[in-house]
Amino acid sequence: MESSETEIVAKVGKEKFAIYGIELEIPADWRVEFNPKGSRRKADVVFQSPHGNRFFVSWGPLADAEKKFKTLEEHRDYGIKRIKKGPDVKSTDVTDLTELQIDGHRALLSHVGAKIQRGMMSRAVAQRDIWSIHFHCPQTSRYYVVYSMQRDSDEFEDLSGMFRNLASTIKCHPSDAVAGFMQ
Repeated sequence: MESSETEIVAKVGKEKFAIYGIELEIPADWRVEFNPKGSRRKADVVFQSPHGNRFFVSWGPLADAEKKFKTLEEHRDYGIKRIKKGPDVKSTDVTDLTELQIDGHRALLSHVGAKIQRGMMSRAVAQRDIWSIHFHCPQTSRYYVVYSMQRDSDEFEDLSGMFRNLASTIKCHPSDAVAGFMQ
């Protein structure tokens, strides 16, 4: 995380957010929105920064993802293809495909730079950075997709660092110590 982001987070502070067994830390000045159609089984939560940048966490039954995709890579690639097929997307560039760990699970991070047409009649094109992470949690029998939608490119000096930091705080299942205690 860049020093300016560290200063902002230090000034604002962080707080834990948890719902339906997933937990993460977000800056205290972010707004949280729920999809009203969501449930414990399948849902989306949106975390919105003060300047409108959005970070989404979506989940659903792992069996659904395993039925549709043979591998985690296929799941990730499906998400990238959906971005490329967006109605306002003029071109895309996949610049990062990295493997990492989220709460002990293998996770796939991707970064897509997309050129988006600003309006129907406009020739103006805006550059958008779209970050995503796909992972599966066998302990909770869920798949997870975490992604960001950039609206204000000036809000974060390092959007990648902010996104990775947010994702690194995700807890998708109880720790072994907690699970043992609860039995």
